[in-house]
Amino acid sequence: MRKMVRYVHSGADQAYSDEFLRAMSEMASPAATGGISGSHPGTHQRKLAAILFADVVGYSRLMGEDETATYDALQQLRRGIDPIIASHAGRIVSTAGDGLLADFGSIVDALSCAVAMQQAARDLNAASPPDRHLQLRIGVNLGDVIIADDNDLYGDGINIAARLQAIAAPGGICLSHTVYEQVKNKLALDYRPLGRHRVKNIAEPVRVYAVGATAPAAARLFARWRELIAVAVAGTAIVAGLVVVVVSRSPDQSSAVRAATPQPAVATLAVPARLAERTPVAVLPFKNLSPDTGQDFFVDGITEDIINALGRFSNLLVSAKSAGFQLKGRDVSPEEAGRALDVRYLVDGSVRRAGDRLRITVKLTEAATGIHLWSDTYNAELKDIFAVQDQITERIVGLTAVNLTRLERERVSRKPTANLAAYEYVLRGHADLTNPTRSANHEAQTLFQSAIELDPNYAAAYAALGFAHHEAVVSGWTEFPDDEIARAEALAKKAQALDPATIRAYLLLANIGLYRRDYDRALAQVDHALAINPSDVECYQMRGNILQWSGKATEALPWLEGALRLGSSSPVALVNIGFAKYFLSQYDGAIDALDRALARSPGRVSQLNLHAVLAAAYARVGKQQDAERERGVIARLAPFFDAERFAAQFGTKVAREDMLAGLKAAGFR
Repeated sequence: MRKMVRYVHSGADQAYSDEFLRAMSEMASPAATGGISGSHPGTHQRKLAAILFADVVGYSRLMGEDETATYDALQQLRRGIDPIIASHAGRIVSTAGDGLLADFGSIVDALSCAVAMQQAARDLNAASPPDRHLQLRIGVNLGDVIIADDNDLYGDGINIAARLQAIAAPGGICLSHTVYEQVKNKLALDYRPLGRHRVKNIAEPVRVYAVGATAPAAARLFARWRELIAVAVAGTAIVAGLVVVVVSRSPDQSSAVRAATPQPAVATLAVPARLAERTPVAVLPFKNLSPDTGQDFFVDGITEDIINALGRFSNLLVSAKSAGFQLKGRDVSPEEAGRALDVRYLVDGSVRRAGDRLRITVKLTEAATGIHLWSDTYNAELKDIFAVQDQITERIVGLTAVNLTRLERERVSRKPTANLAAYEYVLRGHADLTNPTRSANHEAQTLFQSAIELDPNYAAAYAALGFAHHEAVVSGWTEFPDDEIARAEALAKKAQALDPATIRAYLLLANIGLYRRDYDRALAQVDHALAINPSDVECYQMRGNILQWSGKATEALPWLEGALRLGSSSPVALVNIGFAKYFLSQYDGAIDALDRALARSPGRVSQLNLHAVLAAAYARVGKQQDAERERGVIARLAPFFDAERFAAQFGTKVAREDMLAGLKAAGFR
């Protein structure tokens, strides 16, 4: 049986090894089709096949931790899914290790089988601890393939299915656009566009869709719209047309953006030449070696604290948390990680917590050579966690030959709180905020308030609570948005008064300024934050957002691209790059950026923004069918979308007229 090569992680995407890709290319080459040595093309039998490609997430890590248990679990999984394939009239073409390739005569059968396989995997995982789950990624494609003499399959159709599998989230399924067109009216699933993805050895980008077995997202969103409308009719301050939160503000609230006057050092931070002068470092997610897997939030919090501490040194360029966390649970070499994250040094380690005792192991590695420059183990009590973090930070900074200013040393030595319970409440609250639901937001607010009650001088807790109130406004979860924004502003100012170095307080005020269209004040706040932490990816993103919305697209681009350089995984930077390029008449670039943003699963508000501008961009380049498709998405997501109100939110008359013209060209009225 042919050996199937597993995926290895490389940056934001996963990719096959070069050896495998060469083999795949050879399969579809003239040699594979009889085009060499006198054979004529087409001598091998071909067919149109529905291809399913499945792979187990993190299999190498699981085997390294417990080879026997992982092998037994994989066999149990195979005993569960092999009959499912057979029951859907599928044929297993080849398997090796944790991979599986199957073909079907019907694309409906193939996708139905993929959904059933994922459900079977979830059922089997229910009895296992989370760190021992065998999660599947599945890719489904419909394409022309070559049938070999041994009934194996070759060709681009297989390659694309394999790539789709790599794009899928753990426990998820990804489809090509060809599959989507065939099944969208036949299987009632939740289809979510992920934009175009380039596939190695395939000339044209592949449009990708994620699929789930829940009620369609559009239907859920429409239900939410009806709820908002009902609230509005009842006389609340929420407007029915919540397409973009800032749309509901009247144009006279806008302030013209005067010449920004940030400190010179801050104003040029995003200039590529300045970025290149700084030593690039990434902190990989520390491993949780505690018996309690529920301590992941605590370990992730330590990782983030170290990232934030290192980011305050002006000579370091520290990758965002989201960049390093793409590699969580993956077995990659230092060279691969360094190349994927574009850094010179890597910091990684582990944490074991038992009661109030901690053991933290940390090492610094030169990415290009894999040489460990330093490693150490710290055994400490929980109350000493911040002192340990200081020691780790100082050691890393010293070994990377960074020259420190006195102010930087003072900033990094500040302790957030002396109350460890309050610290844990804030960490748990941040974890809740990653789940964008009203109930999670409420739970986060409760946790942040508890932290404040335990330590009334904990500045970060006030800023975090303020962000939760702000999120409730922009997500439409409150009947009194003005009151919530005022509450968020008061909390941000309280955090600043307690600790003027609280970056999140400045970022919150910048968000509030953007909400109110007070662009000058928003820029001033984000510049204060950048002066404190010149590597903060949210600050780069926010500064670019403010400039873009205020009509300064050219100035916005370096900041938004800088956010991507630092490893932002948020789709917001790409959305705003798409907007900026639209206003600069770079329509193809806008389409590319917005497609890439779709691949990062943007939130509801970003999606509505994104599809509207994507429609306008397609219309500008004469792709009316694509523009019509995007207009259809908007009609499903926002039945009350108003092109004039959408265009009115941009900061200059030229930008407003440009956007409105594009939307009308796309068919909006």
